[in-house]
Amino acid sequence: MSRPSKLTLIHDQARSYEKIKSKHIIDALYTDFIPYDELPDFPLNIKAPSGKTIELADDPAVIIGTATLKKTNKTVAIIAQQMPASDADRIGLNFGLVKADGYALAYNMMGYAEEHDLMLHCYVDTIGGDPFEYSAGKLQSWQISNCQAKMISLKTKSISIVLGSGGSGGAIAFQLAHKRFMLSRAEYSVITAEGCSAILFRSADKVEEALEVLQPTADYMKKYGIVDNIIKEPAISSSDYERKILDNIEKALFSATEELERSDMNYLKSNLVQKIQECGQIEKGEHRYHAIAKKIRSWLPNYGFGKDPTAEVSQMQIALYGAEPHFCNDEKDAEGKVVRAGCRMHYAREEFQKNFYSCPYCEKPNPIGSDDYLDLLLDTDSFHELHSNLSTDNIDSRFNFYDYSESRKKMSGRIDSKDSLVVGYGTMFDLPVAVAVSEFRFMGGSMGAVFGEKLKLLVNYAISKNLPLIVVTASGGARMQEGTVALYQMAKTISAILNLKEAGLPYISLLGHPTTGGALASYAVQGDFIIAERKANIAFAGDRVVKLTSGGRGVDPETMTSEFYTKNGGIHLVTERSQLKSSIAGVLRLTAWFKSLETSEGAE
Repeated sequence: MSRPSKLTLIHDQARSYEKIKSKHIIDALYTDFIPYDELPDFPLNIKAPSGKTIELADDPAVIIGTATLKKTNKTVAIIAQQMPASDADRIGLNFGLVKADGYALAYNMMGYAEEHDLMLHCYVDTIGGDPFEYSAGKLQSWQISNCQAKMISLKTKSISIVLGSGGSGGAIAFQLAHKRFMLSRAEYSVITAEGCSAILFRSADKVEEALEVLQPTADYMKKYGIVDNIIKEPAISSSDYERKILDNIEKALFSATEELERSDMNYLKSNLVQKIQECGQIEKGEHRYHAIAKKIRSWLPNYGFGKDPTAEVSQMQIALYGAEPHFCNDEKDAEGKVVRAGCRMHYAREEFQKNFYSCPYCEKPNPIGSDDYLDLLLDTDSFHELHSNLSTDNIDSRFNFYDYSESRKKMSGRIDSKDSLVVGYGTMFDLPVAVAVSEFRFMGGSMGAVFGEKLKLLVNYAISKNLPLIVVTASGGARMQEGTVALYQMAKTISAILNLKEAGLPYISLLGHPTTGGALASYAVQGDFIIAERKANIAFAGDRVVKLTSGGRGVDPETMTSEFYTKNGGIHLVTERSQLKSSIAGVLRLTAWFKSLETSEGAE
């Protein structure tokens, strides 16, 4: 039998019951721990984007409070995720899945730390955020996005350590600190290796291959700038494991504390943003080959590869229905469960197309391409694309992803886009706007390094030209094939949006069908005004991903809709696809009016 690889060994050890847990660290290295609910004036609710108040309950999977670090004798704020340390812990700790309450309470603790000038210590250890109905009702995706935005703009100093499992958006919510550490036997990943194996290789037995795709270990995280330093971890089976690892963590905390205390807060914030924005960046000095290739392309006619031809409809169908028909049917999963109900009406396909690929009776939308959204939203012939040739070939060579070039070639052969985001500028009822649109036909609109780079570059353009930004999302989330670098685009896109907001420019976010995963838990819910398509699929995680990572347990389809998110305060407006342009333009005109009113009042 062949020996397990280093990747497999670390993967197995990352979730070991014997591995150091947050509670052990807090008990050993801190004194005088005070839980959040015993702190005076600690808020136990949070305001949703719509202004609705969300009352919060305790979440055992996260430890939140203040304590004194023994080595420094200084009081700090603590946010610590808790993975089970035994079979008996599993149900009580929700299998390590932090609920929406936990993220909201953590957000409030970040604010408390700022208010009381406390350094923040975050311990990351989760397989991900809780994806089920209860957390969806408390806006799990928005809570995770909110935590990231808060950490990026934090006004007090912070340290994070990835202890064991750094699982997807559930982990990144607490990891974006000014000093970022990771234990050498921990992992940090966009999805579980088991889930990646099942989706990418159609088998649950290809974990080793999935780990090679995901690159989740500490050495990769250090190489890609996702962590600053690695804390050496002794063999978990050694008799003095706990003593040695606690000693190493304490030394790291003490050293980081001394360094942070000497550092300027503004420098720390800008340095963190710079590190985030460099993750998956384009090559600083463009390769000569790419420059020549671009020049040649500019000389040649712009031949496309064409679209998939529409299948010929039989004469019998046309005779029966009088035109090429379209049916608004139920959408079902592999087990036959209805995950998205249709009204079951049938009508001419031309009528369907004229209604922007939405059912003219129940308004259930179908996924559409970036060109369709641009035609729908912008004035005729007003769109000018930016960075159209940017692809993974332009990404800095230190980011050596799993080779999925064949998949990208297939996508590029079907559509004009070289990746999953189209960016540029145009007009909307003569209003000049910057616009970014997901290309769902390119790998499900998934976020990778190019996606993050293009949104960052577009924000910079919008700021330089003083343009409002409209972002249309239709995405399955972060792209597995680019591992944790893709996951980090969540933080990268949020940091870009924060820059836009600091410049005082409006940001309108349109949640198209579908919007799920890391896209929903990052930039998409940071809009000043959030609009969604009626009956769009809006979810923290897609039904298939949830089943793969939870032993087959699914999610109620009713909780994965734009209407559900609106009812719970996460969306400002839901409207038919045909009304999106007028709705967005109306918001922009109101925004401009209020701004002019403020200016005139200030002049008086």
